[in-house]
Amino acid sequence: MQALRVSILALLVSCVSQTPVVALEPPPTPAQLREWMGDECVSAGKRVGIDYARSLERAIDKDSAGLSALFRFSVTDGFMGAAAENHCGIMLGLLQRWGDRPFARVLRAQKPRVRKAVINAIDYSFPYPGWKPAQFPETYSLASHEHAPNA
Repeated sequence: MQALRVSILALLVSCVSQTPVVALEPPPTPAQLREWMGDECVSAGKRVGIDYARSLERAIDKDSAGLSALFRFSVTDGFMGAAAENHCGIMLGLLQRWGDRPFARVLRAQKPRVRKAVINAIDYSFPYPGWKPAQFPETYSLASHEHAPNA
């Protein structure tokens, strides 16, 4: 199952993203995050027992339980295809909205496997040329990265 998840992530990374490019300034609005969620995340979340829409609303309101639920989505069987693409953009958008320290605090409380999956999702979503350690240093430091950042 882990090999399948790694293969899917590799496929996603190699494909041209359908997710809107997330500018680093300003953070996405709540309406943009809801739009990015689409039906794909809602359906995938339902299949794996996560109320994605409710969790996103809670995360938008800076509720750590909502953000934690979205983090856990990253290691479920729902994290594939379009739902995975959308979720990756949402993770970066929530990092921007929450800020580095509060986002990292919630992510640090997760199991290492979840932290790694969330970091991989953010790595995937970062606009070219990639995530630099100085941009969100506390969050960046919580797991290893698949690809070294550009200097």
